[in-house]
Amino acid sequence: MGQLLEGVLANLDLRTRFREHLAVMAWPQIVGRVVAGHSEAEVVRDGVLMVATDTAAWAQELQMRQRELLALVARQVGAGVIREIHFRSGRRRTSGPAARRGPRVAEMKLSGRQQKQIAEAAAKIEDEGLRERAERAFAALARMTEWRRQAGWRRCLRCGRWQRVGRRWCSTCTGGGGKRRKR
Repeated sequence: MGQLLEGVLANLDLRTRFREHLAVMAWPQIVGRVVAGHSEAEVVRDGVLMVATDTAAWAQELQMRQRELLALVARQVGAGVIREIHFRSGRRRTSGPAARRGPRVAEMKLSGRQQKQIAEAAAKIEDEGLRERAERAFAALARMTEWRRQAGWRRCLRCGRWQRVGRRWCSTCTGGGGKRRKR
């Protein structure tokens, strides 16, 4: 089962995207409580992890520690997934759909039913190490899905991708122009 999962991820080119997503999700665990209290990983673009900080001083401090942080990230998600980290100040957004609502993703609690489903899905994997990583990954994805629901995100009616805006189709399906793109 583990080999099958690895094969599917490789064929769909999802392995790298999954690890990038894991870098964002695991930021608080990677950097520790103090740094995570003043910074937030937002997104990965072309191997660059974008991190917002409370203040310019924190952005500068973390920029000076970039090599150390890259090593910690590589240890958690694999070497070569994140090649740079960019820091910006002004973490807290105060308006719009991207404004913080409720707890952070890592603080989302899973229901007993969700935990049972995750355990059952991972139990099919024979390799113990891979099974444990899969359980953590499944739990992270379940927490992210629940966070998005609570933050007002919706799925695109056409492709199912998560989107922040209240349109029927995401920017991929509309080609960014608001009208549905023909396929």
